[in-house]
Amino acid sequence: MFRTIGVFGASHKPNVAGLVREMVLWAARRDVELRLQPELADMAGRDDLRGKSDDHIARSDLLVTFSGDGGVLKAARAAAPHRTPILAVDLGRLGFLSAVRPDDVEAAFERLMRGEFHIQERLMLDARVLRRASSWQQPSPAAPRPASTWEAVGGSIGLNDAVVAKSAMARMLRLSISIDGGLTSQVRADGLIVSTPTGSTAYALAAGGPIVQPEVPLLLICPICAHSIAQRPLVVAPDAVIDIDAEWENDEASAGSLQSMLTVDGQVGVPLRSGDRVRIQRSPQVACLMQPPESSFFARLREKLHWI
Repeated sequence: MFRTIGVFGASHKPNVAGLVREMVLWAARRDVELRLQPELADMAGRDDLRGKSDDHIARSDLLVTFSGDGGVLKAARAAAPHRTPILAVDLGRLGFLSAVRPDDVEAAFERLMRGEFHIQERLMLDARVLRRASSWQQPSPAAPRPASTWEAVGGSIGLNDAVVAKSAMARMLRLSISIDGGLTSQVRADGLIVSTPTGSTAYALAAGGPIVQPEVPLLLICPICAHSIAQRPLVVAPDAVIDIDAEWENDEASAGSLQSMLTVDGQVGVPLRSGDRVRIQRSPQVACLMQPPESSFFARLREKLHWI
């Protein structure tokens, strides 16, 4: 069923080298082509299996991750444009996104080849920093100037969340939130999290947000240390367009000294300038996670959060 398998891995994890070598042997027996990240190919002593790039590796029939959830998030962003399914082997601390334990890898691959796993699609978001164009050339004297000349200057898709937060000064931000073009609220806080259902067990949970079953389509807005008990997490429709404008709360710092950042999945960062706007909305792309039939989100919650 899978003729090519790409492998991403956290090379600093102590058991990654052994798992990669085990996978190389398994793939040789099954006549499966492997595409390894360079550091993993070095670990296995197989330069012939070195992938040309992360994108080349992600364009395989299946993408395997030997990592914690952070590695799965990176793999999800790489795999989403190609709809490549991801099999996550848990080498992390919490492992909410994992499907396989390290000691079950070979058995899991055999089950996978027999078609016993299913694909679970996860909603992803798209977060972009919009900046007013510094210059605009009018094509002719009669041509009207557009009312808005925003241009995207950075951003990314993400599986977990997009966060707008201060990056240096211990000052409060004033965050104006608009949903579908209408001003919703102004939040005075350290920052703001916009989370997918998958990300509800990550930063949003630490900020007081609810845990959301992954199949429920929504976006979750959570203030970080809001300076008002009236500011609560907000659930919005999955197709809502969320705009965030960030400024310092008071005039102690000049507007041009704004030190804040958009961070996607805790891994992709874009520094913000005063006057920038962050636009967050549902991505047309999805993450495809391979899960065994016995997988249960609620069983994972019981185990990882020690509910029993």
